[in-house]
Amino acid sequence: MRVRRQGHIGVVALLLAVSAPAAGKPPETGWSFALVPYVWMAGSDMRLRHPGFPLAVETSTSFGEILRNLDFGAMVAFEGRHGRWGFLVDGLYVKISDAATVEVPQLGGAPLSAEAGLRTFTGLAAVQYRAVEDQTGSLDLVAGPRLWSLRTRITAALPPEAPLPPEVPTSYDRSETLDWVDAMAGARAMVRLAPGITLNAHAMFGAGGSRFSSDSLLALGVSVGRHVSLQAGYRHQSADVRRASGLAVDTQLHGPVLGARIRF
Repeated sequence: MRVRRQGHIGVVALLLAVSAPAAGKPPETGWSFALVPYVWMAGSDMRLRHPGFPLAVETSTSFGEILRNLDFGAMVAFEGRHGRWGFLVDGLYVKISDAATVEVPQLGGAPLSAEAGLRTFTGLAAVQYRAVEDQTGSLDLVAGPRLWSLRTRITAALPPEAPLPPEVPTSYDRSETLDWVDAMAGARAMVRLAPGITLNAHAMFGAGGSRFSSDSLLALGVSVGRHVSLQAGYRHQSADVRRASGLAVDTQLHGPVLGARIRF
């Protein structure tokens, strides 16, 4: 099954940013903070290749399969702001298991069955600058390093009669880990739709240890008190990383998020 490229929700975030008015109001004085815990029901599209199993292993999770394949997913963000400047710390952990197919060129593209697992930890430490703030909403520019740690597992038992390349074992069960840091940059936008209701979006893109990575979110926020709002939306995250050893991972995580924003 081929990996399906998702359209980046970050395009929406950038459109929101462009539509924000240029005139801003004076920034508030003093520090303000926000804690944002989330649960992410993430599905995945992956293409894996291990040095010890140099065939493409692919998985694809539809929206209806997300809960069945997700082992665990959670994230939390913490941010502080003083005037126009601020910081953002964002941590995420996702563990997914899924059925997979093995692409064997010698079989004319006929897939063989396997299993694949993905454990992802990623953490962002970024600086924020509020470029726009008025009655319509706000726009923040964001930049900083993101640490990634991916652990992938391939489990396969291929038919002995299959015409496999000599370097491909018929039985394989092993994990491989990738750790790297990407430089990320992007924007966060908030638009006030009605009293107590906001549309929130962010889009960040980067590279460094990977060939390319991205993180996009579009969410609706509803205030339930002076300092608390509930948020629901959709998040998409991707990374494409390859090593000279033959280890390669092209993964896209996507799915609905539910959480709260607590201001203090």
